[in-house]
Amino acid sequence: MGRTINIATLLLVWLSLSSCYESPYIDFHSYQELSEYNFIRNGWIPEVVGNDASNIQETYDNTNHQVFGKFDFKNRPLYDSIFKSYDPVEANLLIARIKEIKKPQYPSWFIRLDDIKNDNCVLAKHENFYLIMDKKGNSIYFLR
Repeated sequence: MGRTINIATLLLVWLSLSSCYESPYIDFHSYQELSEYNFIRNGWIPEVVGNDASNIQETYDNTNHQVFGKFDFKNRPLYDSIFKSYDPVEANLLIARIKEIKKPQYPSWFIRLDDIKNDNCVLAKHENFYLIMDKKGNSIYFLR
């Protein structure tokens, strides 16, 4: 009986500790839904996210404060003009930065590195976020 309790206790401790290392994932359908929480104000989502944002996804790591995220938008001219005011980034530097991030893991829904390499995106940096705007679609990916 005592051994069963010890094994159960160890299992509970292991499960608790292993859950601490998971990267949370968030998914908001709209900017209005996102604005009900403090993700933008607390620096987990870039301020570029506008009222027309939808399908907002993000995974992050609390320990190292790194983030991968994405959102879709409708107003292309607005985001084109916003990106012109941000600092441009070279593809090789951005890819190197992405490869440095070990946690959270590179999400399957994030833009492919080949799309960044092949000039299919507009790349920029604003504050502590790197931003990647798809040239063909209305999506912006971000990381920190």
